[in-house]
Amino acid sequence: MRKFLVLLISVSMLIIPLTTFAETDNIGININSKSAILVDAGSQRVMFEKNADAKLPIASVTKIMTLLLTFESIDNGILKYDDIITASESSASMGGSQAFIDAGYDYSVEEMIKSVIIASANDAAVLLAERISGSEDAFVVKMNNRAKELGMENTLFKNCTGLPENDHLSTARDVAKMSAELLKHEDYFKWGTVWMDELKHKKDGRVTGLVNTNKLIRSLNGCDGLKTGYTSDAGFCVSTTAKRDNMRLISVVLGGSTSKDRFKESADLINYGFANYQNNKAVSVGQVISTIKINGSTNKTANLIAKDDYYACVKNDGTDKIETRVEIPESVNAPILQGQEIGKVVISLNGKEIGYVTLVSQNEHKKAGFIDRLKGIISFWN
Repeated sequence: MRKFLVLLISVSMLIIPLTTFAETDNIGININSKSAILVDAGSQRVMFEKNADAKLPIASVTKIMTLLLTFESIDNGILKYDDIITASESSASMGGSQAFIDAGYDYSVEEMIKSVIIASANDAAVLLAERISGSEDAFVVKMNNRAKELGMENTLFKNCTGLPENDHLSTARDVAKMSAELLKHEDYFKWGTVWMDELKHKKDGRVTGLVNTNKLIRSLNGCDGLKTGYTSDAGFCVSTTAKRDNMRLISVVLGGSTSKDRFKESADLINYGFANYQNNKAVSVGQVISTIKINGSTNKTANLIAKDDYYACVKNDGTDKIETRVEIPESVNAPILQGQEIGKVVISLNGKEIGYVTLVSQNEHKKAGFIDRLKGIISFWN
């Protein structure tokens, strides 16, 4: 078994999340809604939570997962923005929020995406689901599988819209997880802050106005998404994201008694997060973190560098204690490729492991040939 070299370093940094931490003190914000959570989008650090694991109906907030699978289908080449979809009877017959699409007529994928993001259109969501999976039921299977992959342990989807259905439930914590995953898709932001748009129908040339259901994009500093929801069972719900400088936060509020309350509580949480936390660059891509001994090469050691940029979400009061532990083999055998993964940095926040950074070789190191070894022997005896 290989032995590993372990080095301890104290720095202010937070890397790939393994565990979340919640602040349990009174933050001075009155949250009357049934459930709420505030997290850093990058690290998923929990800054505040209230009943965050309570299973609740989430109404149209469900469409965050519908959009996530849609953008992933585009990334995977399954779908293109200019693909044309013929509206089915089932999609056109949806109730609730709608883009009022016409059965038997064509719409582009892009038109349906913007209708879901801006106007929370149920008919557009179902049409996208049918295009991706063949039917809404098959799409829901994908939704639940993706939820499991994201660690959404208390979520069960029964449809792609969030319309009322028995056992269609999620939690504030799970909504934050899928929200953070959706926000990795930059194309979402093409429509996230659009206040008004329109959808023109080919059947008769009529135009449906699309108005954003998220009022916070007009009133909350840095807000550029995400998704609202309401049914009589779910109450007023919202997942909100905002970015200021280099930090992005997500607040989720479920089961609000009024629309005004959900927006106020969500905004209050976002403002609290920005006022009390900061995101500092912890590791820069290409930064030399450690060195390692090489066997069988003309080079005796290799520099190990950070594979990516990472940021640390830390309290402004300086009370966070961050430690890092470098885990690398005692040595490696040549040849070594440039960018070859060799070890990692494990990060702890206040004594608990929270993530890691992958370390890679900065340069290529070839295996020493016969002449190189002979020169080494001669040099040793001189």
